[in-house]
Amino acid sequence: MSTNSAVEPQRTCVGCRTVRPQTQLVRCALADDGHPIISRTAHGRGAWLCARNITCLSTAIKRRGFERAWKRPISASTAHELEIAYDAMLTNMEN
Repeated sequence: MSTNSAVEPQRTCVGCRTVRPQTQLVRCALADDGHPIISRTAHGRGAWLCARNITCLSTAIKRRGFERAWKRPISASTAHELEIAYDAMLTNMEN
């Protein structure tokens, strides 16, 4: 048994509520201007989503997972912007 093995951080998807290694998830945050962004290095509170499961995004919006994670209400336009950013991220991952 090795005591030096690095344990990968675990995060919970705000959509499906599955605990996964951080590398299998993407971090969504709100920029200073209130627009959602997908970035591991963005400032502020983050919400984690499964990286390749669009269902998790819609479930998180419907169940108010982002509102709980970000501790603030989100508007329909913010949810729509988040969908656009997530779709763009998926497209970039495929290329």
